Amino acid sequence: MAHRLRTICLVIVLWTAGLLAGGQFAKISLFLPELNGIYPHYGSHTAWLLTLVSIVGALFGGVSAGIANRLGLRPVLVFSLVAGGIFSLWQASFPSFGIMAVARVLEGVTHLGIVVTAPAIMAQVSSDRWRGATMALWGTFFGVSFAIFAWFGIPLSSQMGVGGLFQLHGVGMIIVAVIVVVLSLRPGSSRVQGDRDEEHEASLRVPMGDARVLWPALGWLFYTSLYLSLLTILPANLPEALRAEVTTAMSLVGIATGLILFPLLLLRMAATRIVIGAFGLAALISFVGPALGLAMMAVVLFAILGLVQSGTFAAVAQLNNSMPMRTMGFGLMAQTGNMGNLLGTPILLAVLDQFGVNTLLMAVAALYGLGVICLYLLGRGIRNAP
Repeated sequence: MAHRLRTICLVIVLWTAGLLAGGQFAKISLFLPELNGIYPHYGSHTAWLLTLVSIVGALFGGVSAGIANRLGLRPVLVFSLVAGGIFSLWQASFPSFGIMAVARVLEGVTHLGIVVTAPAIMAQVSSDRWRGATMALWGTFFGVSFAIFAWFGIPLSSQMGVGGLFQLHGVGMIIVAVIVVVLSLRPGSSRVQGDRDEEHEASLRVPMGDARVLWPALGWLFYTSLYLSLLTILPANLPEALRAEVTTAMSLVGIATGLILFPLLLLRMAATRIVIGAFGLAALISFVGPALGLAMMAVVLFAILGLVQSGTFAAVAQLNNSMPMRTMGFGLMAQTGNMGNLLGTPILLAVLDQFGVNTLLMAVAALYGLGVICLYLLGRGIRNAP
């Protein structure tokens, strides 16, 4: 009973680390107007403070997984949390724009350290029965993080300033790092640390091009290349009275389906099949979007995408049995996810400007359909894939 309780606590703490990692994006994205006021001479260039973290992930996601495998997951996680907290505290002083940009690049490195190691440790400490649900929980970290920063961060920033919010974020990361260390040092936690020598040797043999490692990363590329773009574009094309409600609903239904419906579906089918089926439904909903109405289509679409979000993380654990392989899987997901975030919005905005909303939805349907085909073909190359 005590060991089970420690495991539950550790899973919650690791998920909290993910929320704080998501906060590394949210604290910039949600407060760009305030940052434009702090750096008034840089105009639209202030948005680079958000983009720099994505660039780091897009370039070094796979590399970070190899480094984590060599150094050990727990030490890399603790270091990343502490360093991320220090960088957030440093940023709270709002140094010159150039120094702030450097701090964001360094913070991007710590972000990778968290999102690569935390889910791998969660998968390791979870039993076979609960591993899928644990990954479903992890899959919500980005959406929940943005929701928390929007619901609580914005009111807090009006009282303590954006700098105070940055400080609170930094202190939270350091506190979580301390809790991870304490839980890892407790009796029965040896599974978290693992055998460093064994992990080091295994990490040298992780094939980056293995279909089992690539499958979730490919799914994540199709997901992220459209997710943030659609979350921005669809509400912007609705009547003003509906925008706030629909935007909130889009975020909440995705979290709900990922946390509630996905674990139920996982009892009957593999995560890979759920993801492919969800992409197929997303393509269908996008195709019939003009008939459904944009508001209804947006909410239904994001409910379906919640299954993709949780399913791709669960697929890493289902397809890969060893810790180094899972770590590489999460690392490649971080890489393709950041690539998708960087490329998706400019492409969809160009389609919207040239051809309008209806053509945009047809393009979205085509991309989701392409995702179904690519994932199916790659899955055929995985022997005994679940």
